[in-house]
Amino acid sequence: MLADGLKSLNPEPELAVPLPRSLIGVMANEPRQSRGLFDFKDYQLAIVEFDDQGRCYQRHQMKEVADWLSAHSGIDVIIVIFVHGWKHDARSDDSNLANFQVVIQDTVAREKEERARIGKTSRPILGVFVGWRGMSLYDRFGIVENLTFWDRQDAGRKVAVGSVRELFGQFRHYRNRRRDEGGVPLLIIVGHSFGGMVVYSALAQSLIEAASGAISHVSTRFADLVLLVNPAFEAVRYLPIYDLLKERADAKIDVAQPPVFVCATATNDWATGLAFPIGNAYCLLTESWRGVQERQAMINTIGHLEWLTTHELKAIDTSPGFELRPRTTGPQHPYWVVSAAPSAINGHNGIFQAPFLKFVAALVFAHVSKGPNLSRDEPKPGFE
Repeated sequence: MLADGLKSLNPEPELAVPLPRSLIGVMANEPRQSRGLFDFKDYQLAIVEFDDQGRCYQRHQMKEVADWLSAHSGIDVIIVIFVHGWKHDARSDDSNLANFQVVIQDTVAREKEERARIGKTSRPILGVFVGWRGMSLYDRFGIVENLTFWDRQDAGRKVAVGSVRELFGQFRHYRNRRRDEGGVPLLIIVGHSFGGMVVYSALAQSLIEAASGAISHVSTRFADLVLLVNPAFEAVRYLPIYDLLKERADAKIDVAQPPVFVCATATNDWATGLAFPIGNAYCLLTESWRGVQERQAMINTIGHLEWLTTHELKAIDTSPGFELRPRTTGPQHPYWVVSAAPSAINGHNGIFQAPFLKFVAALVFAHVSKGPNLSRDEPKPGFE
């Protein structure tokens, strides 16, 4: 719903009809959608696409998002951004895009429920699907696709330092202006697989700066929550944050707030657990390291290192549908590295299972209902 009678910039959703594919082929380095903003009545869907060099394919996609934010500059909005990973793009029949829309629909329903409970009007919701050429080769049996892992890793690195930072910057400016005005917008940024690499690369500085503060409450200038799911990048890039968190623990700086960063990885994700370290082991021939942990972090992803893991997640049959257990009992911090059982996240692409989505919803709406004043004595559904 749009507040105060604001009109949508596009009257009807008209995702481009995907062209049929042959048994085997190459996905062209071109956009999959001709427009950038689509009106689904209860929510708006933005699709912004980037080429193999990290440039925005069509500037008008970026402009449509900027115009929508400008029209809502004085209104609290919920914005959920999703950056897909390997083997995906912005085709309207892509499973990631379809599942992302289901997540946004669930967010609409949850927002209506939460706001009705406190007697307030639902905030407009914008879902942003960040598309890039995660699929370059394809075949009917999925064999050729697997050979593109390292090529698409390189493409993802270029996307991470390209115009996607401009897109994230637009949302950061909106969120911070609104917060400075006393508003309560909500900005969630999610990255899957190489999309997690894109998100982390773009936001690492903000995450490091937030962890370096000596105050108990931690917040980033980019988003309320950064969520990485089965991210495909070297854990060594997370070690600056890990070092800062160890210092906070040694200083007994305890934090009672929802997390600002969550990295969730399936224990049975072969793509990041097996293919990724094999493909990156060559760095051990040309680079040096200090200690066993740093060597492990050079070739493994964050979620596959036991000493980085802070929580364990699994599905349960009773409400709320998941169980999250911290691994330590000492001072807590809002940077979580979650090891997910297959019942919660099944493999590399099984990220849209009900238990995990319920966990994500609990994370998101912990920010809505509790904010920075979350008390340890107050119940946190499913968080033990």
